[in-house]
Amino acid sequence: MFFLVGFIIFTYEQVSKMNMNEDKLQALISLLDDADPNVYINIATELSKLSASNIPYLENIWLESDNVILQERLDKIIDEIHYKSILKELISWKNSPKQDLIDGAIIINQSINYHLSKDSIKTTIQRLVDEIKPEIKEQETYLDKIKILNHFLYFIHNYLILSPKETTDWGGNISSVLAQKKGNYIITSVLYAGIAQSLKLPVTGIRLPNSIILSCEIHLNDSFVEKKKSYFYINPIDNGSVLSATQLEHVIKFKKLKNLPQYYKPSNNMNMIVLLIQNQILSYGRQNNHRNVEILKKLLNVLLQKKNK
Repeated sequence: MFFLVGFIIFTYEQVSKMNMNEDKLQALISLLDDADPNVYINIATELSKLSASNIPYLENIWLESDNVILQERLDKIIDEIHYKSILKELISWKNSPKQDLIDGAIIINQSINYHLSKDSIKTTIQRLVDEIKPEIKEQETYLDKIKILNHFLYFIHNYLILSPKETTDWGGNISSVLAQKKGNYIITSVLYAGIAQSLKLPVTGIRLPNSIILSCEIHLNDSFVEKKKSYFYINPIDNGSVLSATQLEHVIKFKKLKNLPQYYKPSNNMNMIVLLIQNQILSYGRQNNHRNVEILKKLLNVLLQKKNK
């Protein structure tokens, strides 16, 4: 395949290497408003192969142009480049053994916000971790460590849960939660568990329908006690209040659910990110933001797709 730009002919191989050649990139962009749909499709296909690092350059072209057709087509190409980059990151996250909760929440946030700074979020959270870590170091039980974590998050830093009646377009975004110190119950729980895990606390979610309760192992210091894992439970919506298994059973009965063993066992981090995406889809759906809904649905399908054996 060849592309003719002025008096210059580009081969397919040359175009695919345009990431570092601004002149060639500019030449292709100049053809984006071509009236021939085949020319546009071919050029758009090649430009969509650019890495996400080229997005700022493409955005500058958009800003400097007064060509409406070129701007509309550039918008689509930028969206495609960004989506492919996010998709690649999400697949890598899904396949990683750790599945870091904070990283997962950042990827979902970035799928909506091109310009989100991952480093800024990680730095903010690391400051919180560094502030809390010395205070929990001397505590012998996970329960005592959780109480200190609760004190810092809810009473020193004053994190709040948004009421379900408060409709926002940012309530589930980790960047906004850190900036506003409040968010919906899903992202706040993700943040809570992510910080706890950064503090080496065995905190994760449980699979309780239409709720998000966290579990934490009970720390047993007695070496003679049978090494069978047992848990207490944390409600991030209620300032991190602690529940016993009996109290969780009451919650399950109140919700008129069957008292299944799986409701008492810890889930994995991917399930929490799935809940986050599902909640975001509902939120943006209520706002008729179809673009964001479609992006999030695609990401959800990636996480729900089973790995090939």
